[in-house]
Amino acid sequence: MENFADADVGYVTGKMVYVNPDGTVIGDGCSAYMKYENFLRAGETKIGSVVGVDGGIDAIRKKLYKSMNPDQLPDFVLPLSVVEQGFRVVYEPGALLREDALKESSDEYRMRVRVSLRALWALFDKRAMFFSGDNLLYAWQMFSHKVARYLCFIFMVLAFISNLILINQGVGYLLFFLLQSSAYLLAIVSPLFERKGMKLKIAYLFYYFALINFAAGHAFLKFLMGKKQVLWNPRKG
Repeated sequence: MENFADADVGYVTGKMVYVNPDGTVIGDGCSAYMKYENFLRAGETKIGSVVGVDGGIDAIRKKLYKSMNPDQLPDFVLPLSVVEQGFRVVYEPGALLREDALKESSDEYRMRVRVSLRALWALFDKRAMFFSGDNLLYAWQMFSHKVARYLCFIFMVLAFISNLILINQGVGYLLFFLLQSSAYLLAIVSPLFERKGMKLKIAYLFYYFALINFAAGHAFLKFLMGKKQVLWNPRKG
C-alpha cells in the first residue's frame, strides 16, 4: 500500500512465486519462468511502468478502475488502462504470494494457450497504445515484452529452417545447427529423465521453453481464426 503514497502510481502488483515441492519438470520450468518475469518487472518499474501483472496479488486506485468485457484478460487489460490514463503500474517485491505450480504438462499447456490467446486479444484491443505517441517507451515495452514473446515461435521456426539451409556454408552454421538440435532433443527426452528420476535441470528448462512457445503458436492460430476463450476451470487451464 505504501506505493500509493506516490500520486503517480495507479496500480501495484506483487511478487508471485510458484512453489514446486515434488520437483516435477513443469513445476521447475514454471518457477524459472516466473523468476525471469519478476526480474523484468523490477526493471520496468525503474524506468516507468510494468507490462502485465499478477491478478492474484494486485491493487488499483478505485477511481482508475474501468469495466472490461468478459473475454478480456483483467491482469493485462486493466493495468494497460491505468497507463492510458497517465498513471504508473509498479512492481512491489515485498508483497509476496506463493502458489503451487501445475504438475501435469497437459494442464500447463492448456493454461498457456488460454493466457496467450487472451493476451493477444488484449494487445489487439489496446493496439492504439502502440501508435499514440504519448508514451513511446511503454509502446516499445509492450512490443518487446509481450508481442515478441508471443510471436517467439515464429523466430524459432525461421532460425531452425534458415540454419538448416545454410548448414553447408561454414563451420559456424553447422555448430549452431547442432546446438539448436541438441536443445530440442533435450526438450523431447526430458520427460523420460523425469520418469527415471534423473535430475537434469537444463533439459527441463528446454522442455518448458518449447512447451510455452508451442502453446503460443497454438493460441496465435486460434487468434487468427477469431476464437476467444472466456470460461475456464481454475488451476486446470
